[in-house]
Amino acid sequence: MSQIPTLQQLRSRLRIRHLVLLDELGRSLNMHRAAEAMHLSQPALSKLLAEAEELAGQTLFERSHHGVTPTPLGLMMIGRARLLLNELDATHAELTAAASGASGKVRVGVFPVVAHLLAPLTVERLQASHPDLRIELREGLEQQLLPALRAGELDCIVGRLVVEGADADLQCEILYEEATAAVCGPSHPLATRSRLGGAELDRYRWVLPSRNAALYSLVASAVAARGAGFPQVAVESGAILTIVSLLQRTPLLSAMPLRVARSLAARGQLAILPLALQAKLHPVGIMTRRQARAAAATELFLQTLRAAAQVVRDEAPLG
Repeated sequence: MSQIPTLQQLRSRLRIRHLVLLDELGRSLNMHRAAEAMHLSQPALSKLLAEAEELAGQTLFERSHHGVTPTPLGLMMIGRARLLLNELDATHAELTAAASGASGKVRVGVFPVVAHLLAPLTVERLQASHPDLRIELREGLEQQLLPALRAGELDCIVGRLVVEGADADLQCEILYEEATAAVCGPSHPLATRSRLGGAELDRYRWVLPSRNAALYSLVASAVAARGAGFPQVAVESGAILTIVSLLQRTPLLSAMPLRVARSLAARGQLAILPLALQAKLHPVGIMTRRQARAAAATELFLQTLRAAAQVVRDEAPLG
């Protein structure tokens, strides 16, 4: 392979078709399918790949009779290509919005901790002030949402700030602290108890996001303080609506953000257990890509989100 080109050469020679090629080959791992997706002949695709590898100065894909396999450098280039293509999609959305007079589109990852109160309140305010703003909410946990943010598929994530200081590519902003409550269904045998013992807690299993999640450790510490064994997880789920439905239909126990639990308990949808979960989990906040330029629609969403977070803090204090 030739030497790596200078930055000026890369800027003048790299084309969008090279990025699309890397994305398609990364998805299909097959030259024939990638050529079909790009409406190219295989010789034309091979030529395009040769150009991309010449630009990189190294082999990006190992060829075999079974298809192609990205090299470590190829994997890095695929990720960069997808990030640039997603930025191009966002640019097109901004241009389209500007041409039509609309406010644009924002793509937001939402953790369950904010899906019940903060996110709906933010959307409600934006619908009143900017009804033409398109909002894409993608609910999930960090395993699904953080890769999407890094790939440029999301403009921001709202939820617990699970990233550590080593994640230099992400920028975090704290909105508020969120405590956790242990809960059960409204007709559960423990729903009216003012005190719980270890033997009572050992009778029931739990629905929690994951045995490896921080929430499991928090619950385990609380039940151990009452003399109970490790909580037995019957169902793994972090979806609030699913958890509430399960609590209403089964004798399972669970844990969720205190503000959400109070709101649901006030509607008679669940009961809060007298089980202190004292250790703090990560605060609720905003995660964005450090090097990304926030579009006008994203800035508008974040400004409204910060104001909504202030309302949540003031109207539902933890004390």
